[in-house]
Amino acid sequence: MTSESLDLSLPTSALLRAATAAAHQSAETSAGAKGLLGGRLPKEEYTKFLFIIWHLYDTLETALDTHASHPAIAPIYNPTILRRTDSLSADIAFFLGANSSNPAVWQQHPQYVSFLPFPAPVQTYLSRITSIASSPTEVHRLVAHAYVRYLGDLSGGQFIKRIVSKAYNLEDGEGTSFFEFARLGGPAGGDHAASGDIIKLKQWFREGMDAGVRDDAEKRATVEEANLVFKYNENLFELLNVPEGEADHHPKIRVPGAKCPRQVVGSGKESLVRFVDWARREISLRASVIPASVVLVGLSYLALRSLKAIQIL
Repeated sequence: MTSESLDLSLPTSALLRAATAAAHQSAETSAGAKGLLGGRLPKEEYTKFLFIIWHLYDTLETALDTHASHPAIAPIYNPTILRRTDSLSADIAFFLGANSSNPAVWQQHPQYVSFLPFPAPVQTYLSRITSIASSPTEVHRLVAHAYVRYLGDLSGGQFIKRIVSKAYNLEDGEGTSFFEFARLGGPAGGDHAASGDIIKLKQWFREGMDAGVRDDAEKRATVEEANLVFKYNENLFELLNVPEGEADHHPKIRVPGAKCPRQVVGSGKESLVRFVDWARREISLRASVIPASVVLVGLSYLALRSLKAIQIL
């Protein structure tokens, strides 16, 4: 979608979804992203991934704190719920076996030291955040960075949490606190958000973007920045070394002749069609190879609504 073809009458959240779809798909189909989603990253590579996103969040959240009262930032600013830096530190300390989640401690670990200096794609990404945060006329572009990171964590991140837990044999939430969010309106350190709470969080965030970015020029700039951020993330995934020839940890169901998930369902099963539409939006499934877990969730969705005579596959 070109800048000229943008439908600026759309609210910012809808505009971003439509205008970044291609960039989003490109990022999520990179080799590193497939390795992460397939549970095939060696533990050392996953830990390196945590190093990278810790620095991204540390830089982004510092910028958001600085500009918390900016008209575009204020509606989506809620560090009690969204802040990821501390939880990432805890996960990194767990994977490194460090005795403290204090960055000053785990950054002395040999594995982290070997990660330095920052690879060029990491430095480019960090420098971009710092640059727009230091320019009064560009601060609204931080919304695009928050959009890509936080909505990704609230959507696909919940799916990745299960993959990470299985891939590294994790129990009782150890090593996955990054994927846990507090409930909207709940106290800091309170109960973790359940699936219904996650939906409310995403809706709150989208409404915040719509309220904060309303000017046409700012909408164009936010879309432009979001596409750039997806490209930055694609470059980050290229830094991850994925073993070749390994099968995904998650079983697949191959559907002969299917070009998209919608073709898996029978024409009369409207509820499952709605589920597939949701899955394609939230997890961005576009292949004919569909994770079995997704199909099972869909079947559960139907069963809970007492639908009978399911004919699939």
